Amino acid sequence: MKQTVSIIIPIFNAMPYLEECLQSICCQKSADLEVLLINNGSTDDSFDCCRSYADRYPFIRAYDIDSASIGEARNYGLKVATGEYIMFIDADDLLPDAFVVKDILKKLSSKAGDICVGNFSRLWGKRLLHATSHRSFSRYPQDSGKFLFTGFFSVDILSYVWAKLYKKSFLTDNGIVFTNSRYAEDKLFNLQCSAAGAKYAFLNREVYVHRNTPYSVSNSYRVHSHMIWIDIAKKLESFLEARGEIPRTWQNIIAYTIFFGCFFDCKMEYRHCNNETGGMIRLLKDYAEDPMTKKNFDLLSKHKNVNLIPSVLYRIMISGFAKCMRYRMYRVISLGIKILVDFKIDERLSDTGKKPKKL
Repeated sequence: MKQTVSIIIPIFNAMPYLEECLQSICCQKSADLEVLLINNGSTDDSFDCCRSYADRYPFIRAYDIDSASIGEARNYGLKVATGEYIMFIDADDLLPDAFVVKDILKKLSSKAGDICVGNFSRLWGKRLLHATSHRSFSRYPQDSGKFLFTGFFSVDILSYVWAKLYKKSFLTDNGIVFTNSRYAEDKLFNLQCSAAGAKYAFLNREVYVHRNTPYSVSNSYRVHSHMIWIDIAKKLESFLEARGEIPRTWQNIIAYTIFFGCFFDCKMEYRHCNNETGGMIRLLKDYAEDPMTKKNFDLLSKHKNVNLIPSVLYRIMISGFAKCMRYRMYRVISLGIKILVDFKIDERLSDTGKKPKKL
């Protein structure tokens, strides 16, 4: 009996890339597919394209909704999906070959896992850059601080919902759905999966091509962005509390979430303010006003909470940042971030290293 894979694709004004995405799915070999196209308020011809594909392919269904977030669109897909397994694809991305679904399903089934993780590439214009392999952390025990820190933060591949296959019953049994956050809803989704004890399988090949554009959510400036990350940390804490006492490892993961959110937002603020540090200082003060942020930076300022991080550079950076936040040394932090961005040190810490100068 074939096992059905439900592929959920939220769509918003995706016409420049949508057909390439759908063609990469329609050519998949030896897989029983159900493709769910969730049009979410597009004002271009995206939904017409969705209906055209639904008319041509019996395994494609098109839905037209008007929700507030990509998370709600994905939740709609989870609600109507009938497959045993779930795959998420963004409408401007694509699968690299015709055997992706077959291979990732075979790996997950053979390992009796809950989530299968593959590798991926980033497409910058016409240049394809291979992201860091999951081999950098998959060798660690899956409940260890090293596995979680590397997978969710330094390499970050565990944060994305794409390049993965999920067992639907695992999501349903643990009540895991997306929030309506304006950003990073997939990171919280996957952190909750891991906190619920997901068993991971790893496929050692590239299964996804992620297209980077200047207009993507990750490249967009957001006003009051600190509220998004604080909310994510609070929701993760609540999810863990509902399951019992929070282990020290996961207390640290909550704190790392706050740090990386603050660090990323400061970089975006710096670029938005034409490389002036004033905006960063104001943002750091906004972060410092929240009691949860203060609690977690106090936690990270203690050596024992960063000494299990595999990277010495990250240990120094996180503990130094936390100590400066604790003592309100905002100018020191802003100067440090300015140096990291101006000399492109932050790019060398990313999963693909140096990025092309132009898209």
